[in-house]
Amino acid sequence: MENEKRVVFWTGLGHFSNHTGNYLTAALLIFLQSDIFLTQTERGILGTIPLLIMGIFSIGVGRISDKYPYSGKHLIWIGTIGLGIFCVLMSLADNFEQLVLATTILGVSLSTFHPVAFTFINKMVNQDRNMGILSVFGNTGSAVTPLLAMFFSVIWGWRSAFIAFGIFQFIVGITIWVFFPNSPEFHDQLLKSNNNISDNPKTTSTNNHVALFVIILVLISALRAPVFRCISYFTSIVFNDAFMFTPIESSILAATVLGIGAMGTYIMGVINNKRITKGVSQQQRVLFRTNSLLLSTGSSAIFLLILVLIPMDQSLILLVTYLILTFFFFLGAAILPTIISEITPNEMGSVFGILFSGATLTGAIAPTIFGFLADTYDFAVSFLFLGLDAMACLLLIFLFKMLYNKKQNNKRI
Repeated sequence: MENEKRVVFWTGLGHFSNHTGNYLTAALLIFLQSDIFLTQTERGILGTIPLLIMGIFSIGVGRISDKYPYSGKHLIWIGTIGLGIFCVLMSLADNFEQLVLATTILGVSLSTFHPVAFTFINKMVNQDRNMGILSVFGNTGSAVTPLLAMFFSVIWGWRSAFIAFGIFQFIVGITIWVFFPNSPEFHDQLLKSNNNISDNPKTTSTNNHVALFVIILVLISALRAPVFRCISYFTSIVFNDAFMFTPIESSILAATVLGIGAMGTYIMGVINNKRITKGVSQQQRVLFRTNSLLLSTGSSAIFLLILVLIPMDQSLILLVTYLILTFFFFLGAAILPTIISEITPNEMGSVFGILFSGATLTGAIAPTIFGFLADTYDFAVSFLFLGLDAMACLLLIFLFKMLYNKKQNNKRI
């Protein structure tokens, strides 16, 4: 248990750092605009580039995590140092092309974290709770970034904000390098603790069924990603440009909304963790998590479509709807990796790499589409795009539940 706490903390700190780097550009765009004018489409492109690179690199990172288990710590701290370099380059940028170069470095740096972290967490006993804690660290990073970015920008300017965050990334990277536990004995103890769980046995399906389930889960992840990315990336921008709040109000409200989303992730992680510690079967665990995912995705789809119908001058109603939408969507933010761990017997790093790669590729395209629709039409059409995407995702979750249930029931006959 002590080993779990240590690795959850340091991995969580890496996740916090990863999300601050990922969402710093979005938080500062409403301030950066004073020196470098950008269209909504160009803003979307800056959100697309790092995720596109992450999607390409994540499969390789997951494979490295499986083949060289002790490389995980080094991948995390090297990526964090890379985030510091990104911040320095952003602080020096004077045009869109230089911003593109910096966000390219950002994409490479971000790609080193998630497949490695998911593999660490899913070696543990308390997977759901720890995955929830890991997500809370990351979502908290997303939430505090617009607030801190606004603080530095208002007092010292947006370039100083990038410098301050860059210093933070360098400190975190060095700290993880020094203190993150990574000995062979440490990894062996984690695996031993997980293998000694006697009341939650995992059974494996045939390779064909595992492949089918993984494909469906990757598609679900890929369809949830555009909603996650656009909510996280465009929140400050939407509040400022569409909901008519000031830049300072937008930063504060974005931090509040994303913070509530982080609370939702933790709450669902605790609920799922309590559910699976009572000797229930693998089928019950998977189906309970799947139902949680249905609640998250279905509710968020409804509220996204409601946003389409609300006039853009109704700021308060739009804010409340956006807040509820974010809370429900983030309920399911940490569920997919734990479902994957139930049905995948080995090489989880590679599977997580594929899962994250699929999500990042669709999440990469989404901001550009969202921004283009806002430029061409308005933000209501952008929300319609996300709502229809969430509805398609909901259908896939129903399909997974039906096929998984059918397979498990057939095994009993």
